Amino acid sequence: MKAAYGFVAMRIWVIGIVVAIAVATSVGAQQAPAPALADLLRLGASYAATYATKMSGVTLEEQLLLVDVSGRIMTAPQRITSDVVLLRISADGDVVGVRDAFAIDNRALRPRQPRIVNTLAEPTLANWEKVQAYARENAILLVANVVLWFSDPTLALRFIAESNQRRITYKLEGTKRVNGVQVQGVAFKETEVPNRTYLLETPGNPLASGRIWMDPATGAIHMTELWVQSTEDTARIQVTYAADAKLGLLLPRDATHTFENKEPGSGGTIGTMSSKMTIEGTARYTNPRYTPLDLGRIVR
Repeated sequence: MKAAYGFVAMRIWVIGIVVAIAVATSVGAQQAPAPALADLLRLGASYAATYATKMSGVTLEEQLLLVDVSGRIMTAPQRITSDVVLLRISADGDVVGVRDAFAIDNRALRPRQPRIVNTLAEPTLANWEKVQAYARENAILLVANVVLWFSDPTLALRFIAESNQRRITYKLEGTKRVNGVQVQGVAFKETEVPNRTYLLETPGNPLASGRIWMDPATGAIHMTELWVQSTEDTARIQVTYAADAKLGLLLPRDATHTFENKEPGSGGTIGTMSSKMTIEGTARYTNPRYTPLDLGRIVR
């Protein structure tokens, strides 16, 4: 009996130690301080400003798949292949991804040449206008303006820029792992003010909100979520970034989109009706190349 009693006592003692360790670990985890929102905003803004300079001139090959899921007949090719050139276009660090399509379902639209990079090697206003003309050449392939306006993979970055933060409300919103890094979510929403022109400045004056997922130690942005809403247009865009060892940058890797457009119409005797288009999209970005481009002389 003594031996049995000793075994039971030892077992209880061991269990007690395990429980104590688990409780201590749990308490320690609970006591770990959350990052301060102000610090994250400062880090994120600093990262975005530096990133805008480093990435200006990166070209990515984009495979963009658009599917009309609103029951309509698809009026555009299924897959569009383009060069997307990432550019810093202002001293405040505004960035854009300029798209130059060159193929539809592996059928060439034009000889494949780096037209944007070649043209902006001399960054004059005339050449910048020429680059915008390249982007407009095949804009009809994107089916609807809502896709054209909001499919730029870098669009959400402007909502962490220091110059825009005073117009936006932020809050901490969870953590998760992206690219093997524990990232902190920072939710954002533009502050509604009567008669204000909001940051995206597209027709309909849409209001934007979303989340930016960043490394709390460095401010590096690993994922963005952007939600755009106006009377006629709605867009939901998620972009995941991945490290490129050769360029030493986190670059867009893939994106998912949902675009909606409502067009009001006259319904005759049954009243006013509207038609709705819904487009689902996915994009994959590969083959990054870098040519330094300085647009300082043509800052807006």
